Amino acid sequence: MTAQERTNSKQQLAAEVMAAVIRLNKERMRENAERLRRYDLTTQQVWLLAELPEGEDQGVPIGSLAEALHCHGSNITGMVDRLEARGLVARQPSRTDRRVKFVALTPSGSVLRDKVIELARQPVRALLDQLSGDQLETLSELLDKACAGVAPLPRHHQPAERPREA
Repeated sequence: MTAQERTNSKQQLAAEVMAAVIRLNKERMRENAERLRRYDLTTQQVWLLAELPEGEDQGVPIGSLAEALHCHGSNITGMVDRLEARGLVARQPSRTDRRVKFVALTPSGSVLRDKVIELARQPVRALLDQLSGDQLETLSELLDKACAGVAPLPRHHQPAERPREA
């Protein structure tokens, strides 16, 4: 096999891996939608709630939320409108710039957020159904290696710490 063929083969394998990761993520989104339906929340609304710190007086600027969630500010405004109508968040004007609006959790938003974040963090059933513990460990190690040098996920996307074996 020539160097070019090895490169093409490696690129094809990498593309297949990415396609599988995307399929798992789509399944995660579908499963999350099912879990969150009873709370009348979307996955994106959960991640918005997760970006809001506990007990913060002023909250987080809408622009910062858009940046953290990788979407346009108008999307955040719509989500905040719906969450505010339900009493889960409150909009507050900036003390220094009247063009800036901050979003803060309400007490009821904080309680609900803690419940739904745990639901949204649950792994895709296919991973648990199709792979053994050893296979999951190997996959985790390989994906950690592949993600070396890539920006880490926000804290709310991080899974709970695994217990370390003695």
